[in-house]
Amino acid sequence: MQQTWPAVRRVQVGLILRNLRERAGVKPKEIAERLDWYANKVTRVEKGELTVSAAEVDVLLGMFGVRDGRESDRLRALAKEARRRDQPARVPDWAATYVALEGAAAEIKHYDPEVIPAVLQTEHYARAVLSNPLDDTQDVEPAVNERVQRAERMLGEDAPDVWCVIGEAALYRQVGGREVLRDQLQHLRRAAGRPNITLQILPFEAGEHVALGSSFRLLHLAEPVATFVYVEALTSSDYLDKPSHTDRYAKAFDTLRAVAASDRVTARMLDRRIKELT
Repeated sequence: MQQTWPAVRRVQVGLILRNLRERAGVKPKEIAERLDWYANKVTRVEKGELTVSAAEVDVLLGMFGVRDGRESDRLRALAKEARRRDQPARVPDWAATYVALEGAAAEIKHYDPEVIPAVLQTEHYARAVLSNPLDDTQDVEPAVNERVQRAERMLGEDAPDVWCVIGEAALYRQVGGREVLRDQLQHLRRAAGRPNITLQILPFEAGEHVALGSSFRLLHLAEPVATFVYVEALTSSDYLDKPSHTDRYAKAFDTLRAVAASDRVTARMLDRRIKELT
């Protein structure tokens, strides 16, 4: 089994447990009573926020009627990895689950109208984005390093499929200054040539569209199969996983892809803007 972050395994274990519980028709209250958990611990476990002990896994498997050796062995192995000591969080608590989901995702779709997505940011661009003028005492370097590592994963051998639709404004907003933006756009140009990365620019001339005034990310997990929508504000974030929500966001992303510039036109837009910044 490939080693990965414990936080990623917590998310996977939580999803598997939720799927098993729903399949078996077991109510969260029944689990809480059986394991003497507090009221919302089941929810926190299923969200990947908390781990479960080996003994608790055995009880849950029994409650869910799981008899398949491979299925139960897989869950036990994942739960064991999830209990390993994790690295200190370098992102706000409310964003930590997103980082774990991103690490587990087989496909990531990202729409942002004016900022280069984190998964494609250079170190200097990330540093400028993460520097917070409201709190100049905060050391942003740990968060910068963590973001760079996440971006490097997108260029690795086991990288997920990444599809980004970026507003044309991102090509002009001089985050970090003129040189930083130029280097960032050159990085985008190179990344767009990789087989796992698709990049489209949404031009100003597209006018109004379905996601006007918003940004969001769609994360598709292959094991277990699940889809999440992630939306973020200044001090909080929200995760949506009900089909009534995820289907709508997926449709919105498909609509954005249809009105955004093609790969070839996007490349020309990047080349033209890079030349302007040289």
